Amino acid sequence: MIQTPAARPNQLFGHVLACLDRSPLAATVLREAKILAELSEARLSALRVIPSHDPRAEIADPVDWELRRREEVADLLRLSDEAEGMSEVQPIVTCGSALERVEEEARRVGADLLVIGAGIHGTPHRWGLGGTARLLVEAFGGSVLVVPDELAGEPSRPRRIIVPMDGSPSSEVALRYASAIARGRSAELLVLHALPETDAPRDESAFPTRGSFSPKQSENAEHSAEDRIGQLARLMPAHRSGHRFRRLTGTEPRRMLVKAICEERGELVVLSARGSGNDPDLPIGSTAEYLLSRALAPVLLIRQPETRNHQPAESVPRPPAASWQGR
Repeated sequence: MIQTPAARPNQLFGHVLACLDRSPLAATVLREAKILAELSEARLSALRVIPSHDPRAEIADPVDWELRRREEVADLLRLSDEAEGMSEVQPIVTCGSALERVEEEARRVGADLLVIGAGIHGTPHRWGLGGTARLLVEAFGGSVLVVPDELAGEPSRPRRIIVPMDGSPSSEVALRYASAIARGRSAELLVLHALPETDAPRDESAFPTRGSFSPKQSENAEHSAEDRIGQLARLMPAHRSGHRFRRLTGTEPRRMLVKAICEERGELVVLSARGSGNDPDLPIGSTAEYLLSRALAPVLLIRQPETRNHQPAESVPRPPAASWQGR
């Protein structure tokens, strides 16, 4: 796994690396990268990899390579000029295996947030991600923002940051990041709390039909959900645009989350790369995997060292007071 350095205290991210190809989605990927870089006062680099299976391709003809490199740098600077925001973009152009060069440049610049398009380098498969995008989501040691292809050219969405919660400490870390982003963006913060029916104990002896619950069990599940929502509310510092809770119930929590995200049409979904399952054999959690393949909004996977330890609400990262509000 690619290891990343920690951001400064009270900083969302320290260095944002946006991976840009020649597709129409590149402008949207850079726009989303600029938003988070502005909020965090982070450095921002734009990387373009010229695909090649031969690592010596870039030096085979130095003159041709330099001309190609300058052409690609000019295109990256054009995209930066067209994107909103004031962050200065450092263009990087390299040649070779996309996956290897992204990993290499991420380590070199010390990136702790990778911003990629869902379909980068390869026909979407498995998660609905391109082959390189899927491998980067698995391997990158920091957070990853995945921008879906459907977002290219789409009008601006409502100022709403959505964060799914499952009650795990890692999801509470995602909530703190989402809250900081919502404050910096003057956006509404929407917390989706999915309550699966398995939260209540099954009483197979009293109810022969599998999955049935007694009135007492249903009541206990309701109280448990209310307690969780109360705990989440106490984790959230107030901000002027307010926040809202939406409780989802049913037998398929992941489907309910996708349905709610599509209905709410937020500009960003923030969740922990690992949830309550915490299976060490999985590079990301099953909920994150499911949402990546189906969500039609950008998905920010929070993967930080602090997700391995529960921290108090006072440790929430805060965006600078003079953060960029436009889009």
